[in-house]
Amino acid sequence: MKFSDLHETIPYAKGGKEKVLRYSPYPNITLAMPGRHALDTAPVGGDFVVMVTDPIFSRADHQFTHNDIFKDVEYRVEKGWTDTVPLMETYLSVVHRNAEPPTNGNSGIGCMHDDTFLYAVQCLSVAEHRRYAKYEPQFGGRYLPFRFAAGIAEGLWTAADASNLQRKGRPGVEILERQYGTPALTKDLMS
Repeated sequence: MKFSDLHETIPYAKGGKEKVLRYSPYPNITLAMPGRHALDTAPVGGDFVVMVTDPIFSRADHQFTHNDIFKDVEYRVEKGWTDTVPLMETYLSVVHRNAEPPTNGNSGIGCMHDDTFLYAVQCLSVAEHRRYAKYEPQFGGRYLPFRFAAGIAEGLWTAADASNLQRKGRPGVEILERQYGTPALTKDLMS
C-alpha cells in the first residue's frame, strides 16, 4: 500500500491510556490506538503504536521504536550484507516517493524480515507525519527516522549514536551530520 493510502486507512482514535482500537494494515503489523500523543495531532487522535511480530523479537506484538530501526540496520551493516543500502533506498521510496513496499525480501536471519521491516517503518512514518508534518519541509517528521538510519547504513555513525540523539529530533540528526558527514541517502532525499 502506498504511504498516502496507508495514512488514509489508519483510523483516528481518542480516549484514555487504554488501546481501544487495533488495525492490521499488513501481515505481522498491528497498530494500536490511541497512542500516548493522540492529543498532539491535528486532527486529534492520530497517534498510534506500531507493534511487530517477527522472530527477531522475543514476543508477538513487540512495540516497534526508532531504536529497533537503528539496531536492525546496524546488524545488517555489521554482517556485511550487500543489500543494506538497497533496502534503505527502498525505505526512502516507501516514505518519500509514495512507493508500495515490495514483498519477498530476505528471510531476516538475525534481523527483521525485509517485508516486515518496510511495513513497520512505513507505519511509523505515518505516525511521525501525523505528529510532525510541519517539520517535513526541513526533512524532519516522517523523514527523521530514515535520516538517522541512513547514517548507520553508510557506516557514518552507530545505532547508539542515533539512539542518544533521536529524542532531540531534527537538531539531533543534524548534529551527527555535521560531525560525521551527510549520508548519500540523505542527500538523495533532499535533492
